[in-house]
Amino acid sequence: MRLGDKGKLGFTLVLVTFMILSSFIFYSANSTSVTDNKYKVVWLSVDSANYYRLYNLTIEGLLPTFRFIFENSAHGPMTVVYPSATAVNHASKATGAPPGATGIVANSIHLPGTTVTSTVSGFNGAYLIAEPIWVTADRSGLRTVVVSFPQSTPPAWSGKVSVDRTKLFNIYDAFISPVSSSTLYTNNRNIPRATYIAISDALNWKNTDRLGYVYNAWESSFRLGDSTWYLYLADLNGDNKPDKLVIVPEDKDIAKALAVLGEGEWSKPLNTTIVFRGTTYIVAPMFKLIKLDVDDFRLYRGIMRPYNTAWFNDERLAWEVWNNVIVRVGTFTDGDWFALTNGWIDVETYMETVYYTNLFFKEFTLYVLRSTKWDLLMTYTPVIDNVYHQFLGMLYSNMPYYKHDEASYYRSLIARTYMYVDEFVKGILESIDPRNTVLVITSDHGQCPVKYIVNINAILYNANLISIRGGAVALNETKAWYVSHGHIFVNLAGREDRGIVRPEEYLDVVNQVIKTLQEVRDPDTNEPVFDIILTRDQAVTLNLWGPRVGDVVIATRCGYTATGGIPTIRDSRAIVFTPAAPLRTLIADHGTILPTYRDLHGTFIAYGGPVKRGYIGVVSILNIAPTISEILGIDRPRDSTSAPLPIRIETLVIPTTITATETRIIESTATVTRTIPTTITTTLQTTTTLTRTIESTVTSIATVLATITQTSTVEKLRLDTLAVVAIIALLVGASIGFIMRKR
Repeated sequence: MRLGDKGKLGFTLVLVTFMILSSFIFYSANSTSVTDNKYKVVWLSVDSANYYRLYNLTIEGLLPTFRFIFENSAHGPMTVVYPSATAVNHASKATGAPPGATGIVANSIHLPGTTVTSTVSGFNGAYLIAEPIWVTADRSGLRTVVVSFPQSTPPAWSGKVSVDRTKLFNIYDAFISPVSSSTLYTNNRNIPRATYIAISDALNWKNTDRLGYVYNAWESSFRLGDSTWYLYLADLNGDNKPDKLVIVPEDKDIAKALAVLGEGEWSKPLNTTIVFRGTTYIVAPMFKLIKLDVDDFRLYRGIMRPYNTAWFNDERLAWEVWNNVIVRVGTFTDGDWFALTNGWIDVETYMETVYYTNLFFKEFTLYVLRSTKWDLLMTYTPVIDNVYHQFLGMLYSNMPYYKHDEASYYRSLIARTYMYVDEFVKGILESIDPRNTVLVITSDHGQCPVKYIVNINAILYNANLISIRGGAVALNETKAWYVSHGHIFVNLAGREDRGIVRPEEYLDVVNQVIKTLQEVRDPDTNEPVFDIILTRDQAVTLNLWGPRVGDVVIATRCGYTATGGIPTIRDSRAIVFTPAAPLRTLIADHGTILPTYRDLHGTFIAYGGPVKRGYIGVVSILNIAPTISEILGIDRPRDSTSAPLPIRIETLVIPTTITATETRIIESTATVTRTIPTTITTTLQTTTTLTRTIESTVTSIATVLATITQTSTVEKLRLDTLAVVAIIALLVGASIGFIMRKR
C-alpha cells in the first residue's frame, strides 16, 4: 500500500520529532559540560594521621564514621615529601608541587641575605612561591572557604584572590606576644615557667553575699596584658579551706565575676576585652582550676587568641564565627604540650585541651559549611599530631622508656583522639550531600617513636664549627649552623649577613660538616644516627633545590629526631644526645625522618560524588591538589607536577564491552557474577589505562559488582528513556498525520 503525500508528511514529522527528542535526551545524558561534571569538595587535613593505624582502629570498631567511609570511598596510604614536616607537606599538598618548587623547605626557613641563624616561618603564605589551590579556584571563578591551612595567611593573599569568592582564615595568626600564650597562675615556685602570684587575706570586696555566707576569704591578682584580674577564694563551709574561686576583671566586685569555679572545673570561654600596649583586644580565654589550696594554688589558663588581629580577610564572617563559635568553644588550637611537659597540668587535663582543640575546628568548620556558599572548603585538625608527639613512643616495646603496664593506657589516649576526629567527620557527613559533594581526608605525614633527641649544633660546636660566647652565637667565629628540619648552612661571605667563610673555603667547610656528621653514633648501640647526609646538589634527589635549601641536608633514622638552637654546654662540650622522656620531652616525631618509613606514611581518603570505592594502593601527596582540581572541574594549580589519581567511577566502567542487550538482562547480582570474568578479561586486553588501575588497586569483588550493576542500571534507564521518547514521537506524529488527513 502506497502512502499519500499527507501520509508521507506525517511519517516525516514522526521521524523528525523522534530524532529531535532523542538527540535532546542523549545530549542531556552524555553532556560533558563543566556544570555537569563539577562537584563541590570538602577537604579535611588531619595532621599526622597514619593510614595503617587509622585503618586498624576502624577495624576494631572504635571509629564508626570511618568504617562507613572506608567501605564507601577510595582510600590508601600516602607517601609524603621530605622534610616530613607540617608546613612543607601542606604546601606540597595544596599546590601539587615539590618543596623545591614551593619554597617551603622547612617549618622554619633560612633566607639568603640574613644572618645564618635567622629564619622565617614556613607556615606564612608570604613565603609560598607556588600557586595553592585556593588561588587556582579563585581565578576559575569558584567560591572557597579556608577554615585553617598552613600558608593560608590572609594578608599574604591580599590582591591575589577576591574576598567575595575566597574567604581565608588562619587562627594561628591570631596571637599577641607574649600575652596569648597559656600559663599557670600559682604560688608554688617549684613549678617551672609559671606566672607566680601571692595570696593574702581578702580586703574591700563588694557583693560577697552573692556566694552565700563566706566564713573566710583570700585574694590574689594577675596581669592580663595591661589589665588587672582579681581572684577571690571563698571558704563557704567554715573549714578554713577555700571551696570556690571567683575570677573578676578590673574590680573587686563579685557582681562582675566572669567565672565561679570549684576545684577541677573549667570555665566557659570568657568573652571580654583586655588592653595591651594601648590597644584593646577582644578575647575569650578559658580557665581550669587545677588546685584550690591557699598554700599550693594552681589556676591554668589556655591559649588566648584575640579577635582583632589579621587572621581573616572577611570581617563580617569572622565576627559571625566569633559570636557563634568561639564564645561557645574557645580558641584552643593545639593540645597544650608546653603545659604538660612543665607539669602545669596532668595527662587528663592535657587530653581536655586536645578535645577542646578538635571541638574548635569542628564547630568552626560546620558553621561555615552550613552558613556560607562554597565550592571548595578546606579545614584542618592537629590533634593526632598533638597526642603522637606526647604518647606514641609509649606503644613501642623497643623504646627504653616503654612500660608494658602503661602502654594500654597511652594507646587508649591515641584511640580517644581518633574518636574525636571520627566525630568531626560525622558532623561533615551530616552536613553535605554526597551526590554532589566529595569529602577528601588527607594527612601530611605520620610519626616515628623517638629514643634520642639529637642537637645538630652541639655536633658542630664540638667540631669547632660554631662559637658560643656569653650564651649567644658569635657570628664572626661561626662557620656553619643547623637551621631546622635537616638544613645546615655554611656562614658564607657575600651570601649571609656577616658571613665569614670565603668562597674558596666553602667546599672544605661542607666536607668537614659531612665528615663530622658521619662519625656520629648512637651512644648505646654504636649504630649510625643519620639515614642520609647530602650536599645541596645531591638534595635535588629529594626534590629539594634552590637558595632556601641547606648546603648540607641530613635526615635521621627512625628512633631519632634532630633539633637545633644554642646547645647546652657542660665542661666545654656541648650535649649532643638528650634521651626522650615521657611527659617531659616529645617521644615521637616526623620532621627530620625520611618518609620512606611505614610509620611516616600519611592517609588519603575520598568519598562521594563520582569517586569509586576500594583500596587504591599507595599514592603521593603531590597527587592531591590535581585530584581535587579534577573533581572541581578546574585546571590544576599552576606549578603542579603530578596527575590526578584515577579514582572516578568512570575508571572502572566498561561501556565498550557491554552491549545494549547485555545491559538489559543484567538485573541481578548472580548474573553479574557470572558475567564479570569475561568482561574484565576483555577490557584488560584492550584498555591499558584500566589495566594499570586494576593492578594498583585491591578492590573487593563486591565493589566491582556494585560498580557494574550501577553502570548497567544507567544504561538500561537510557534505553527505557529512548523507548518512551519513541512512543511519544509516534503519538505526536500520528496525531499530526490524522489531523492533516481529515483536512
